Formats: sequence, C-alpha cells, structure tokens
Amino acid sequence: MVAEDHTLIKLLAHVDELYEEEEKRSSPGHPFDYSELVMLKVFIVMVLKRIKHFKTLHKFLFQNPTIRKACGLSSLPDRRTLGRRLKSFPPFAQETDSSFWQETGRRGHRRG
Repeated sequence: MVAEDHTLIKLLAHVDELYEEEEKRSSPGHPFDYSELVMLKVFIVMVLKRIKHFKTLHKFLFQNPTIRKACGLSSLPDRRTLGRRLKSFPPFAQETDSSFWQETGRRGHRRG
C-alpha cells in the first residue's frame, strides 16, 4: 500500500500539471475509455517500478488503489487493455518492434 504523500503520487500529480493534450481529429471506431494522459501515467508507473509484464502491472495497480487513483483510473482496465494501449503508446507506436519489447524478449520475459 502506498501513502498519499509518496514520491510517486507527487510525480503523477506533476504530470497532470505539465501535460498538454494535443487537439486530435476524431477517428472512426470506438473511442478509448482511458485518455492518453491516463496511459502516460500508467506507463510512468510501469517504468519507475520496473514492471515488465502487463499481468504484473495489472496486479500492482489492483493492489495499490492510491496509485491507481493517482493515474486517473476510476476502474481497473483488463490486463489485455493495458497491453494493447501501452503497445500503441506514442513512444512505441513509431516502430512496431521497439527496442523495449525486443530487450524484454531477449531476457526471457514473455510479453503481456
């Protein structure tokens, strides 16, 4: 359990203050349930906590409601949703085979 004054919670609050969302054209299909800002904060948690599996990330967010709330998640998305959204996240969207996923695979870790 993480306290409200934990450094990670403070960092996620600063992300809210600094984040400027680009104006996007509407695209066909179902709109995302979780904004890009929410996914950015989930990605920050994943990197800082050195979580490499979406199943582990899902479990971590389930066990830490304070962090889940700080990320802006009113409900916990399915681990597959986390995987799909984070794999299409802008740092990874440029290349389908990003070095992060390649490096994770090289170490014997499964994706998702």
